Amino acid sequence: MLRSMYAGVAGLKTHQTKMDVIGNNIANVNTTSFKSQSISFSDLMYQTTQRASGATETTGGVNARQIGLGAQSASIATAIETQGATQTTNNPYDLMISGDAFFIVNDGTQNVYTRDGSFYVDGNGNLATQSDGYYIMGWMAVTDEDTGVTSINTNGGLTKLQIMSDETSTFPPEGTSQAVVSGNIDAKDTNITSSAGKTIALEFYDNLGYLYTAEFTIKDVDDEKNTYTMTLTDIMDSDGVSVGAEQLANVHLGSDAQAGVTDQVPGVLKSGYYVSNYSASKGTADFSQSDSDVTTTDTVMFSGVPTSGTLADLNNAGVLSEIYNIVLDDKKFYSVDTYTMDNLGNLTISHTGTSSTTTQKSLVSDTNTSSYKVTISGDDATISYKTVTGTLTSDGAGGNAQKLTSAMKAAYGITGTISGNTTYHTDDGSTLTLTVPRTKTLYPSGVEITTNTITGMATIVKGSPVTYKTAVKGDDFSEFYADTNIRKYYNLPDDAATTYAGYKYAISTSDGTLSLSKTTTYDDAFNTTDYTYVSQDTSKTPVEITIKDANDDTKTYTFKKTGTLDDTTKAAIAAYFTTDLSSYGASDTYEITVNEETKTMSISITKTDFYAISSTYKDIVTVSSSGTSKVQYSDSSNVITKNNIPVNGDLSELSQDVLEIFGETDASKYDLGSDYADTTYVLSTSGLQITSYSDEDKTLKTTEGYSASKTGNVVTISLTTSEDVPTSGQMTSLSSMAKNAFGVSSSDFDTSEPYDTYEIIVANGEVTLTITDNSYKTVATEYNRNEMTLNYDHANGSYTGATFKQADGSENGISYSTITTDKIIMNFNPDMDDTVNPWTDVYLDLSTTTNFNSSGTSTLQASKGDLAGNNTGRMMGTMTGITISKDGKVSASYSNGQTLLLGQIASATFANASGLEKAGNNLYTATLNSGDPVVQDITVGGGSISTGVLEMSNVDLSNEFTNMITAQRGFQANSRIITVSDTLLEELTNLKR
Repeated sequence: MLRSMYAGVAGLKTHQTKMDVIGNNIANVNTTSFKSQSISFSDLMYQTTQRASGATETTGGVNARQIGLGAQSASIATAIETQGATQTTNNPYDLMISGDAFFIVNDGTQNVYTRDGSFYVDGNGNLATQSDGYYIMGWMAVTDEDTGVTSINTNGGLTKLQIMSDETSTFPPEGTSQAVVSGNIDAKDTNITSSAGKTIALEFYDNLGYLYTAEFTIKDVDDEKNTYTMTLTDIMDSDGVSVGAEQLANVHLGSDAQAGVTDQVPGVLKSGYYVSNYSASKGTADFSQSDSDVTTTDTVMFSGVPTSGTLADLNNAGVLSEIYNIVLDDKKFYSVDTYTMDNLGNLTISHTGTSSTTTQKSLVSDTNTSSYKVTISGDDATISYKTVTGTLTSDGAGGNAQKLTSAMKAAYGITGTISGNTTYHTDDGSTLTLTVPRTKTLYPSGVEITTNTITGMATIVKGSPVTYKTAVKGDDFSEFYADTNIRKYYNLPDDAATTYAGYKYAISTSDGTLSLSKTTTYDDAFNTTDYTYVSQDTSKTPVEITIKDANDDTKTYTFKKTGTLDDTTKAAIAAYFTTDLSSYGASDTYEITVNEETKTMSISITKTDFYAISSTYKDIVTVSSSGTSKVQYSDSSNVITKNNIPVNGDLSELSQDVLEIFGETDASKYDLGSDYADTTYVLSTSGLQITSYSDEDKTLKTTEGYSASKTGNVVTISLTTSEDVPTSGQMTSLSSMAKNAFGVSSSDFDTSEPYDTYEIIVANGEVTLTITDNSYKTVATEYNRNEMTLNYDHANGSYTGATFKQADGSENGISYSTITTDKIIMNFNPDMDDTVNPWTDVYLDLSTTTNFNSSGTSTLQASKGDLAGNNTGRMMGTMTGITISKDGKVSASYSNGQTLLLGQIASATFANASGLEKAGNNLYTATLNSGDPVVQDITVGGGSISTGVLEMSNVDLSNEFTNMITAQRGFQANSRIITVSDTLLEELTNLKR
């Protein structure tokens, strides 16, 4: 039978398989994430009719004669790593992987892999494949109970992703815990200065997610002190209805520490009490005590309590001590004091004075002078005050002029800054002489000064070592010797070039030592003994050689093929070679050559002669650059050194040669002839400082009230100040000098109308000031824990902190707590049951408020959350959507603006993705040739996940049609082989006819 017919049949089958592959590719041209396949052919076995023969002396070689038996399918490859085109679907659960990773899905028994991202959420909220409902595998998010942080543990085991559940369908509410009051308070704003004040509102959430609004009122207190009150007036629910007196009675501004409160504040309702009924028309109020139970009616404890009157009326009603913690006649509260009560039960108490007073003040003697002096002429009083400006000594040089006080400088007309070390002296105070130092510092280049603080001596060094640099190319000593600087550095003799001809050089970077070496190689100069070569181990580096003794097969020697001749190696090599190796040192090297055919070895040894030459200089530096050795060294012969020079003294004591080091040849020009100091010098690391002195006179300015008097050696400088004031008038217009003369402080008179008056009189040789209080006084104090005072810096308008009013125990007095710049707590009573008061404390940040002129309009406003927008609180939220990020993280968004991390889609990569086995339905399974899957975050391998798109088939139709044509032509050609072979057989059968 003809072999060509079988070859044609094999060709038909092979091209039919290729058509099958092409057909499958075209059939899946629109299959999601389908990966195209390609087939390759190989030839079949051959029938050899004659083998190849080699050439001889008389004929050439002949090639083999072989006849092939057709073709077969060699392999079918899948283009699994070729990315398909992107198709937009706008379905948020349609996902596409960019990169070489796969989604991991579970078919109920095992994990399989796919690039098809057609997913959906099933009835139980699990992410699954649309085609089969297989679960998508990944990691669920876990929330840390301590920190509240939600994160993904990618090192944990894989699980199905349940992204919708009853637990995640809503996001819990949270109470507001931070708020910011911002903007500007304008002192001229009519709203701020009015009795009603300016109202600002703050929205906040309680713990159940309900929205409330707190109203605050801002009022002006004192323009000069830049203070304003901020009062919490009401809290309303989302319908604008007040929460009521019961709730408000349990809310106050500031913690006890901020408000400076240790006990109940007098005039403020006791905790647990509230105004259950307030009638402005009747002028009465009822007080109840809350039992923290909204299902019961609180019991009225006090009824018909008057909302205004005297404290005696409240005492008679039984509430003054019980509810307000006020005891009458305790040097602060009196029966006749009047009060008014607001709808929250807060009191405003007014105390009225009973008589006017007259106070006399005598002239005060000041400790710095003999006294104030007052003379009266008609309606004017002249007040004189003599101040001692300072004292000076009239002996010697006086002292350091820099220590003169500003008053003393003004007395002598000294302006500007006094230079260092300037001294002064005077004889009688009429003239002050300053001795002014004039300083010059010399520090020429090339001079180095070091000082010893212990010995007080200095060392001066002028000049620096000359630095030589040279470069020598190559490593031959003759080239090295050609450099004159090199010969100088190593003090090489003239015949060194001949002596060391043929030597190579090296320079030590540590000490500059010059090493000369010459090597001699002895090659093949050794005879062998009766030891024989065994083998060499080329897997070792260097190669190891084994020899043995012919008379003792078990006695073997192993040594390296190349190396140095240490004692052990010498012994092993000497067993093979008869030559004496004792003359060679441990640094000499050898190399053995092996002839495998003759099983013999030959050896060459390199011997090195070594000489070391030390440098005559120091500071050697060598570096290598592009094959050139650069050598640097220093010559210190030109350096001048002066030791043990005093670091300071008179310039005349400094030798002329030292001055010349600093470039000075004439020291006399520094002597300016001062009567009080000689020319001096100071040596320091900064150079030579020369100081000479000159005198400068200052004259006392007696015309401006200054005078000088001398007692012994002490000169006293005085200033007399005089001022004329009326002998009578209002205390507010009396000069400060007059008040000081009589020892009057601000507490001695009133600054409000009707004003206190004064009169200066002389009686019995004594001058007195009489102060008359012309009016009765009324002090009204408001007691309210829902109020604080805001303080601002008068100079720059910045917020300086808050204070709280509180009783200080003095008659008619009121003090303020220590100022605090901390956030102020809107404090909800923690003792209230959550069913009554489900609120959390809110911290108010007022640090950004200011007190500037803003054209009469204040811009204050309040907003929930801190300055970074955190802790705003929220209502309960319902899930509004699911988002999947590029790294596969699945998050839920909620109607209250919150997001929650739910889980993360896992991905798998393979060492050989082409080795995966197709399982149908766009799925793959791992095989022995694919390797185990590496499960990881998709971004670890540089990939990402896109949403709303799918990866399409990577089939190239133009390529498939081309392959179809070639497959068709191959099939036709093979069929012709069969046809022609059949014709030949037919001719054969026709031979018998």
